[in-house]
Amino acid sequence: MILVLGGMCQGKHCFCRKEFPEAELIDDFEYRIREQLKQGKDPVKEAESWIGDKAGFFSYDSGVSGDESEGIKDSGSDSAAEKREIVIIMREVGSGVVPMDREEREWREAVGRVSCIFASRADRVYRLLAGIPQRLK
Repeated sequence: MILVLGGMCQGKHCFCRKEFPEAELIDDFEYRIREQLKQGKDPVKEAESWIGDKAGFFSYDSGVSGDESEGIKDSGSDSAAEKREIVIIMREVGSGVVPMDREEREWREAVGRVSCIFASRADRVYRLLAGIPQRLK
């Protein structure tokens, strides 16, 4: 698993398409976290469960809907040759002015904590600023 972090419009997607053309790109965790908070779920526990259950053993399909693993489906194969590298793209949302709205603060906190979980479990972590990647791990 690879984690790519960066602010809005910093070149994360271009970097990932260039460096990891065969990888499964997953870039909707901020939205998943917002929905989990609305449903009263703990995004940190959901992320830990997702990594434990799915990382390395699924393919991403944005058309899938349903439970908390929305967008994720079993690939049906344990063959290493058929598994694709997973690249999670996360926006950095912790910088700047702290929102006055309690729900927005909770969402930012959850996104930061989930990013920390992904970073600790990732094989590689990159941060992009102005299109320039910096390998952190």
